[in-house]
Amino acid sequence: MKLPMKFRILTFFAQGETISDSDVFSRIKKEYGSEQQCNTSIIKNHLHSFRANCLLEDADPALDETGKLVQYYKITDLGRKRLSLLPWEYSL
Repeated sequence: MKLPMKFRILTFFAQGETISDSDVFSRIKKEYGSEQQCNTSIIKNHLHSFRANCLLEDADPALDETGKLVQYYKITDLGRKRLSLLPWEYSL
């Protein structure tokens, strides 16, 4: 059974990585690419929602090679606790 996309996004951060929104999109596209919900706008909304609910926090922003600002995120302790509440069939 496939994990709901919103929670799958959060699992990317469970290993303690700091990940940019574009990295999240490229990872999620591999698993959910054929689904209508798999687009940058929805993924950015999920990331903002996680941040607003204290499941993710901002990490150091950086500039890419074109000079565009790239925001990185990392998981919080509350985010880890929420992941631990997933049913066993979704365990990481």
